[in-house]
Amino acid sequence: MRTLITGIPQPHPALIFSRAERDQAVIFDPACAPLFRPLIERATLQPWHTPTGDTWLLSLPPGYSTERNIRSLADLIDRHPGLRQRLSAYASLPDPHWWELPPAAAPALQAAAPRILLGDGEQPVIAWEGGYALASAPIRMIAPADHVLLALVMCSVGRRELSRATNAINLPVATASVAHRLAELTAQAVAMAQEQQSLAREFARRLLADFGPPGSTLTDRLRRWWELEFPELLVTVQQVLRNPIPAPFQPFWAARHAEGRARYYALANEIAAVEAAIDELAIPLWQASSYSSPGSVV
Repeated sequence: MRTLITGIPQPHPALIFSRAERDQAVIFDPACAPLFRPLIERATLQPWHTPTGDTWLLSLPPGYSTERNIRSLADLIDRHPGLRQRLSAYASLPDPHWWELPPAAAPALQAAAPRILLGDGEQPVIAWEGGYALASAPIRMIAPADHVLLALVMCSVGRRELSRATNAINLPVATASVAHRLAELTAQAVAMAQEQQSLAREFARRLLADFGPPGSTLTDRLRRWWELEFPELLVTVQQVLRNPIPAPFQPFWAARHAEGRARYYALANEIAAVEAAIDELAIPLWQASSYSSPGSVV
């Protein structure tokens, strides 16, 4: 039986930093770098592999202030001056030690890596997290984890059992040969999902860098550029970024768009094939186990 660890409760908004805010704090005060961890939220969780780095959390654990004799926000800023610009506006908050995460966050803060992140709902999004990111509730996690475990919960039956589980889940056992093959397939899926997400992010980043005026942002439609035909992309760039792709550069962007779309969808097909292969191996394990018997999932 594996315990399902609940992600951190919703932290105080002051503790959530953009990448730019986090970088500014660390440049000014390198000693505060260990206090930040990437934050994964429900809306940003993606299948197999989920990107991190755009949102950071000031992750001071419960008891941090007491251990260091920090009695006020002013004391915290004196100790970590890089936090001044972001936190000084909250100096009047009356709650003691509000800048710490609540005690309920301790299991998520202490969860070992690597981890499996579990979304909610009938078809939960499930992803590998091999570093030190934090996930917020309602995301749950299994930690520590391995690729075989990820394959078991990623298959169609595993997803169904996760949607029913509350605090823990019983998982079937694979023979050494089946476990080895499941681990291979899962590592392939994670790598392909990571490549797909990097491709999507880099193309969108270049659009914003080349055609976006200062302070502009991308809409979801532009972030999902592979769903657009190139004429639609031209119109959307003009509408969202208020700048056209100049005619002399359109052949370059058309070729780049076509190449990126082809690779994106090729990766999607490859991931689907790997998922089918995982189902073929993992579903019989679930069927042979007692997962459907009363009490097998707690």
